[in-house]
Amino acid sequence: MERLEMDQFDAVYARMLFVSRRRTQAELAELLNLQQGSISEAKKRGGIPLSWCVRVSDLFNVRMDWLRFGEPPVFMTDARQSYESREEPPSLRQPPPLPLERGRPGELPVHSTVRAGDGSFPEIGSQVFPLEFLRDGVEIFRMLESSMAPVLNVGALVAVAREQRAENGALVAVIEDGGLRFRRVFLTANGYELRTERQDVAESSRLVAEADWPTVYYGRAVWAFQPL
Repeated sequence: MERLEMDQFDAVYARMLFVSRRRTQAELAELLNLQQGSISEAKKRGGIPLSWCVRVSDLFNVRMDWLRFGEPPVFMTDARQSYESREEPPSLRQPPPLPLERGRPGELPVHSTVRAGDGSFPEIGSQVFPLEFLRDGVEIFRMLESSMAPVLNVGALVAVAREQRAENGALVAVIEDGGLRFRRVFLTANGYELRTERQDVAESSRLVAEADWPTVYYGRAVWAFQPL
């Protein structure tokens, strides 16, 4: 049965920033030909107008079900280079993403936290980081949810070390709802407790049995670059 109610403002807004590569309300408003106050008003109401989703979907060839509900896959086709609008004039069209380069010191690929059909986390760009932060086996993910704010904010670039085990109180990446989520982990007598930083979100705490932990745990968050 088709879902009629889309996700709340924060989730849909974060997906729009993610796929459009914008960072602020002002940048997104410019893309959508809106006054910045329109986005602030939508945030107060707690929802994104459907027409905004349609425009972002058209501009970047992403699926409406992903924009509204977070249901993968992200893109309508595997040809993710098709970022330009089918109807916008050339002056408003977005250029295709540049091929990922590996030649600059400190440059690492950035991955989506939305899982692809084959179970992988696709690359959505690249970023240069200070060399002193680099280590073998680290994967970089862009944060899409606000449940870990203010420790991890929407838009954060989070480094995950796959080989490190989870320690009590550490920030970890876990597989949840078809994607990657960041949680704080606490050891219990029978396994692990995963908590969000914010208590006003659904399922702010979750228990995972020790036997199930290997299928849930992805890695430990070791550092993050993020907007304040």
